[in-house]
Amino acid sequence: MMLKYTDILPLMILFLPLLGGLLSLLVPAKRSGLSVVIVSILVLIYSVSGFFNIPFNSGLDLDWIVAGSNIFQVGLYYDQLAGIMAIVVAVVALLVAIFSLEYMKHDEAQPRYFALLGLFAFSMYGIVLSSNLLLTFIFWELVGFSSYLLIGFWFEKEAPPISSFKAFLMNKVGDIGFLLGIFILFAYFKTLNIQTLIGLDPLNAGLPTTMLVLMGVGLFLAAVGKSAQFPLQTWLPDAMTGPTPVSALIHAATMVAAGVYLMVRVFPLLAPEVLTVIGVVGGITAFMGAFAAFAQNDIKKILAYSTVSQLGYMIMAVGAGFPVAAFVHLTTHAFFKAGLFLCSGSIIHYYHETKHESGFDPQDIRNMGGLRKVLPITFVAFTLCMLSLAGLPLFSGFLSKEMILNGLASADHLPSFVMVFGFASVFMTAAYMARLYFKVFFNVEFKDQKYTEAAAVKVPLFILSLLSIGFVFSANPLNPDSSWLLPILADFSGIAIAQHFTLVPVLSIGLALSGLLFSYLYVEKDQMTGLVNTIKSLTYQLSHQNFYLDKFYKRALVQGAWLLAKAAYWWDQQVVDRVVNLIGKTQVVLAYFTGWFDRSIVDGGVKLLTWTVNFAGNRTRQIQGGNLQSYLVWAVFGVLLIFYFFNLLIG
Repeated sequence: MMLKYTDILPLMILFLPLLGGLLSLLVPAKRSGLSVVIVSILVLIYSVSGFFNIPFNSGLDLDWIVAGSNIFQVGLYYDQLAGIMAIVVAVVALLVAIFSLEYMKHDEAQPRYFALLGLFAFSMYGIVLSSNLLLTFIFWELVGFSSYLLIGFWFEKEAPPISSFKAFLMNKVGDIGFLLGIFILFAYFKTLNIQTLIGLDPLNAGLPTTMLVLMGVGLFLAAVGKSAQFPLQTWLPDAMTGPTPVSALIHAATMVAAGVYLMVRVFPLLAPEVLTVIGVVGGITAFMGAFAAFAQNDIKKILAYSTVSQLGYMIMAVGAGFPVAAFVHLTTHAFFKAGLFLCSGSIIHYYHETKHESGFDPQDIRNMGGLRKVLPITFVAFTLCMLSLAGLPLFSGFLSKEMILNGLASADHLPSFVMVFGFASVFMTAAYMARLYFKVFFNVEFKDQKYTEAAAVKVPLFILSLLSIGFVFSANPLNPDSSWLLPILADFSGIAIAQHFTLVPVLSIGLALSGLLFSYLYVEKDQMTGLVNTIKSLTYQLSHQNFYLDKFYKRALVQGAWLLAKAAYWWDQQVVDRVVNLIGKTQVVLAYFTGWFDRSIVDGGVKLLTWTVNFAGNRTRQIQGGNLQSYLVWAVFGVLLIFYFFNLLIG
């Protein structure tokens, strides 16, 4: 079979990152990053070319398992979602690789770092392009494995190995749900091809309602783990122990978005009951993530909790019945959140280069201030990306967030508190980002202006900040319905766009501006301290401890498992082992007794019988000695003996 150019493109997009990762291990260490950058440029070119040349809804399937007449196929599938998502991943992966050239220049393990970036990108493209849920699951696991290695990249430190193991373990909980969904689908339909499955009417095709709901919950559980949704969101803030560019790639644009991507991909298979659960969980996650970001002082943790909250928005949109809005927000969020993470990386890198005091924490915003004059490009990029995250007009975040809020307003099947959480999170998002913004770039005057941002830092920040502007996604950045993404995605599986409500943007803009003003007055102008202190006294620990979820897990699960293990150990030592020892001792005593009985009674009886036979034989042998006189004497004796007994009988 001859492969056409359009068939080769998806294969190039998929396998080139893996090749780049392998090359980074073979070339000199100082050139390892350059090989990944070059390959990433090629992947971006192929991704853009594929979007304009590969026909939508086309695929390449190969026979994998052949069992008689049953053929199990795997392959690649390219449609609107895959095309846009591939470009998003390619853009962010390229900019992260460029940024890493500067950020990781002093690290001796550069080849390993860039090789892992290549492995991760390969795994993520596999999820994006897979035509089959089983193949998706394989790449899903590869994404988890490569992220585990990247989060724990600095394994010689104390925190990264613990964080990477926590992320890996909590994602395994979600993977159980993924497998459950796969098993149910294959058991009833004998196929895992995504397009075949979403083309079915599951109920009319023979899938019972209970199984349909269980399958949907299982697939959603996979998204809960990968996209850090309640109650499995605690791994994401701890994952910030990895290199900051990794956070921009994995924890803003790709890995954590994979769960949302899966939900959008399998949306037609989700029952109404499952959508309600999805919407509620998304609303809770959005609110909890935004609330937890308030009291954090680690710049990356603030952005991590922000990511948790924004992923909650995407999941809410899926639950509301508008996966297109979720996907558009996934796209815009990938750029402005990657920009924010790389800005934080620029700030941390600055302190690593200039501050060498023992005990100084370059990620603590309480140690920062006045950096707008020292890092001007970072300041501008952070400003644009922050305003986009806050959802202000003229920025991309406004367009996608309004789609979601409009969807929530029209979702009658969701409880009202979900929409309340969505709007409350708008205010909190603007407030905690403004707090971070004013503490880092204003607050105090900074006199050290000799530092110059490197080109490898400036270029990615410049591009990502531009991609945070609304005009990139819509000719009219004030109207979410005018986005150029919508005509492309509108026909996706027949999914409609949410109705536009006039009051929604007015309320959301008002809440966002109020949040910005609140933090400006408190942080920059030192006003409203009384109100803030009152609020802090009531909510600070709840926010700082992320609703005590980690402590709950530690006590209920970790310590519970520890106590259960101790109880099991005590039972094993004091009961099971004692019973076993008693049985063993009893068996020893019984063995000694049976040994004595065998030696003394059985063997003794056998020996006595042997001796008796031997004795009798020795005595009777003398009768047959060959002496005629002896024979005559015994014969006479025998006759007399017989005669004697005969007389006794007749007498």
